[in-house]
Amino acid sequence: MSATQKITPIILAGGSGTRLWPVSREEMPKQFCKVDGKKSLFQMTVLRVSNTERFNEPIIVSNENHMAVINTQLLEISKKAHAIISEPFARDTAPAIALAVQLYEADKNAVMLVLPSDHLIEDGVAFETTISQAAEIASDAKHIVTLGIKPTQPETGYGYLRVASKIENRNAFELDAFIEKPCRRDAEKLIAQDNVFWNAGIFIFNAEKVRKEFEVLAPKLNTGIKRAITYGKWEGKRFSPDASIFVNIQPISFDYAIMEKTEHVAMVPANSDWSDLGSWKAVWETSKQDENHNVVQGEVYYEDTSNSLMISNGPAIAVSGVEDIIVVANKDAVLVTSRDNPQGVKALVEKMQKDNSSLTKKHNGETRPWGSFDSLHVGDMHQVKHIRVVPGGQLSLQYHHHRAEHWVVVSGIATVTVDEEVMQLSPCQQVFIPQGAVHRLENFTDEPVDIIEVQYGSYLGEDDIVRMEDVYGRDPVETPNFNSKVA
Repeated sequence: MSATQKITPIILAGGSGTRLWPVSREEMPKQFCKVDGKKSLFQMTVLRVSNTERFNEPIIVSNENHMAVINTQLLEISKKAHAIISEPFARDTAPAIALAVQLYEADKNAVMLVLPSDHLIEDGVAFETTISQAAEIASDAKHIVTLGIKPTQPETGYGYLRVASKIENRNAFELDAFIEKPCRRDAEKLIAQDNVFWNAGIFIFNAEKVRKEFEVLAPKLNTGIKRAITYGKWEGKRFSPDASIFVNIQPISFDYAIMEKTEHVAMVPANSDWSDLGSWKAVWETSKQDENHNVVQGEVYYEDTSNSLMISNGPAIAVSGVEDIIVVANKDAVLVTSRDNPQGVKALVEKMQKDNSSLTKKHNGETRPWGSFDSLHVGDMHQVKHIRVVPGGQLSLQYHHHRAEHWVVVSGIATVTVDEEVMQLSPCQQVFIPQGAVHRLENFTDEPVDIIEVQYGSYLGEDDIVRMEDVYGRDPVETPNFNSKVA
């Protein structure tokens, strides 16, 4: 690989992350959550490959329901994507990677890097060095390279790699075996072996090499992906594969479909500061702890407590006389569990899903490029929201098919457009927006604008937004498959 050749990242952003409930939900999974209150794991992943001397703009693959949050979070960090692939259904990592590789038009020597978007990697410089070493090996099209992490404890939630001989004089090894997630006893045996590593799920390869491997090792999948691409469509930088074809593609991981079948795998060791943040215990382990080994965020009061994680972005929480616990409070849900219970949280979420609880699907509020909103109350045909517009923020020029809205300004100076009329509203002033009226809310001041919105209508979903104009470049319709016949 030449020193000037750039690597093209493929960022996989379609996971669910149920073990980080109640922060992680179906509509806002863990990769998009700002667990530390600053940047999401997705944003940190994008920034990790933002060195333009080393990397091209990334290809992002995610679920179509997450397109709005992806665009919002890219805007927040002032980054762009080469392309965003919008999957209509979750089909695991092999179809996602196949889509990106087949769509990417480049020379046969192109090197691509697959990154999950929900990993925490503290040392960015060491990571880039490791990727450069792996890219050198992958560039000759002889090996597909995977990264391995030296185990620090007997994890049962990770897959493992067993390596064989070293490749020439490089910091790389031939791969002997993939080992699925082991039981505790087997994990303890594995970490005692010098030639065993955690499987990080990070891959580096020659694009043409992997295209050929899909053709040979996963021909049915490869044919389905090609057909879904042929009948798919582009909208700017966003590509949507044909849903009627994509729905019939078998869900399968890249490890199962390609890596465990190919004869050309190499493993490069990576730094051990890696974590997939697959549980609240992992968040506790990787966060800054106080003298009693507690991690605390938000309005938390505690005494005689140790080895615990306590987070609140909702109500104040008070904890006393305990150890080794997790307490996480959102505005609409609270989790209390033992620190070493990631499988229990997953089982709890699965139980709520069976009961069709909305608490597993979405939060009461969302962050947008212009600010944020929180749902305060939902009735049969009405909803009350608190909307905050940051200085300089502008909602899209939009209308709704199914609802009318009533806005009351509670702080700041709001600029409001309703059809042909533009007005400035101060605190305690209000405006009614009829169903179907074209409207917009803007903040041209240096202070936040807060309004209370009361919605009235037969359907109150966020996908009843038809955007006519948007300064953030978002899609004209919030959810492309919105059913206009609803209600």
